[in-house]
Amino acid sequence: MRHRGFNGCWAALFCLLLWMAAGCASGKLELARQSFYNGRIDYAATVLDDEKEIPRRDRLLYFLEKGGILHHKQDYAQSIQMLRQAADLIDRQEVISASRQTGSLVTSERLTLYKGEYAERLWVHTYLMMNYLLIHDPEGALVEAKQALEVFDAYPDALGGAYFTRALIAHCFEANNEVNGAYIEYKKLAQALGDPAPVADRLVMLARRLGFSDEAAAYAKHLSPAQRRAVEKGPGPAVILFISQGRSPVKIPQNIVAPPSIRFSFATYRERTHTYEAPLIYSAEGEMADIRIKTDIADVLSASLKERAARIIAKETARVAAKEAIAQNIDDAFLEALVRGAFFVLEEPDTRAWQTLPAYWTLIRMPLSPDRKKVPALTVHNAGARVTLPAFRISRPYTYFALRDGEPFMGRQGPEDEKTSENPS
Repeated sequence: MRHRGFNGCWAALFCLLLWMAAGCASGKLELARQSFYNGRIDYAATVLDDEKEIPRRDRLLYFLEKGGILHHKQDYAQSIQMLRQAADLIDRQEVISASRQTGSLVTSERLTLYKGEYAERLWVHTYLMMNYLLIHDPEGALVEAKQALEVFDAYPDALGGAYFTRALIAHCFEANNEVNGAYIEYKKLAQALGDPAPVADRLVMLARRLGFSDEAAAYAKHLSPAQRRAVEKGPGPAVILFISQGRSPVKIPQNIVAPPSIRFSFATYRERTHTYEAPLIYSAEGEMADIRIKTDIADVLSASLKERAARIIAKETARVAAKEAIAQNIDDAFLEALVRGAFFVLEEPDTRAWQTLPAYWTLIRMPLSPDRKKVPALTVHNAGARVTLPAFRISRPYTYFALRDGEPFMGRQGPEDEKTSENPS
């Protein structure tokens, strides 16, 4: 009786495994991603109208993908709502169900709740910072900056190359006139870059405001001619661009096979955009001087995955050992072969990922003279496309725009600016 019951259990498990294989991919998420990259951003957001259509294990991906899509749709308020839910879910999912963990030891990591790579957790707050700045809420952006710092502190090695986010954090402190905090964060960014030159002007100005004359003099040695002119003119307004370019890498499966039917499976990243094209910015006055900070998304994601490598290998080894022990304890040769075959075929790594991220993020800061009242139309050459940002009057210390590849203008101007220019989106 025990033998027949045992066989029956494994027949049921075999059916379950086949069911899992058929249902592991979320069609709604894939359709939204394809629509997004085909330029149908409104439709991509509509596809993800109902979170109940997404399996619970992929609910985080739902919030991530929809939050990113809504950002590029210019629906910043809804994007904030989605990404705040993503951040809250990440916190809740730190407590993992023991039953789900046990199930994944003999089936697939895809049974577990998707918790997000360390880099993806950071980029939730990156998008939120941009969203708040784009709706002129620097205080909200600063709250997210402080949350992002906690993620940096938790995974410093994995996130070392996230320069764009570091620059954004420093700017959020500066935009809120928290001079000491801004100075500390710009110093961290300079250290991460290995060269203070890209942010030397910020460090000099902030050091002077704090009375750190020796440090200001040291950083002044790294000023470019354009930065030196900006520092000499003193603090003034600035135009800040958040530029997304290309498609983020995707996870693909890799395998190591050993006899008799053992398969070790793991995920690696494959890049989809291989070349970075430095954006160029022109106006009727000629090429605009700027300071820029870039993040290569693939580099940071790969480092983030590598940080988890030891844990992934340990879990995969335990799973393979558990499956082999189960197979060896089956008395029926035919059923053993059937189970081994099922385990082999269905041993797939977790290749879930936030796929609507860009390949590169670039933060461009264009400092303006303190007495500047108006900025002429700007032409941005980005990823082989040209986008024109309309002329506008300066009504705030910082004016923000966000663009993605060759997509139309995607920033939001304030009420005062809209009186003098039109948004061509």
